[in-house]
Amino acid sequence: MEVKDVISVCNELIESKLLFADQKIDKLLEAVANCPEVYELLSDCMGSFNKEKEYDKAFAKDAKGKNVFVLPKEEYKVLALVFCVLADIRSRKISFNELILTFFNDDDKLDGKTFMAKTIVPFRDLIAEVFNIKSETVDLNENLQLSEEEMTPEERLKVVPFPIERASNFLKDKSGICQTFIMAKDTAVEMVERLEEEKIDTQKKDCIAICHAIIIACIEKDFDLLTGLVCGLKYAGKGVRSIKHNIREIDDIIKRQLDFESNV
Repeated sequence: MEVKDVISVCNELIESKLLFADQKIDKLLEAVANCPEVYELLSDCMGSFNKEKEYDKAFAKDAKGKNVFVLPKEEYKVLALVFCVLADIRSRKISFNELILTFFNDDDKLDGKTFMAKTIVPFRDLIAEVFNIKSETVDLNENLQLSEEEMTPEERLKVVPFPIERASNFLKDKSGICQTFIMAKDTAVEMVERLEEEKIDTQKKDCIAICHAIIIACIEKDFDLLTGLVCGLKYAGKGVRSIKHNIREIDDIIKRQLDFESNV
């Protein structure tokens, strides 16, 4: 079986009615198993994938306590996560109907379209991108737009995979949330996760504390505080190899925002 055949089966699943989705999921998993290129790709993705940890982050609650599904930002985690969800559905570890009702229902409609838009579409598109496959794809733009409306930028900003102390009350901004705060928050979250997986020393404790403060500054939309904290992190994190790239990334985020403001 070729990669284009796997893409075709993904499209079949996306277009399928909920009643027949289980059969299409079985067909997709079999297609993956019979396609050496895709099977090898997913095997590589699974090599450094922590299923339990990523499930906890993906199946979360928003600021209002509503169940939400949040895809990882790393592409390899998206592929691994969706594959694991499909495998758990097939093995009956996860009830497909219950999953949709809990995390993917639109106005209590059990039709599966939101599930397809949030999982199978990105799964398919990433595989197609890796192997440079150009083929007709099912258009779910309308469904994707609906799914994005389920979580506003403010709600997305406040979805954090671990508890933090809030310094003050969140001040709502009628103009919406600046993407700079979302990107900086996500980068800080990733740094905390990386540091907590290592042997903790005083320097790393300081970096974790600064990252928590960065998250709070992003939630509070305090750019001046965020800028100061990132400056401090650059010095506190010198020599910490695991977050070297992340520090450079969050510094670039701040610089892009400053450049934008200077040109307004």
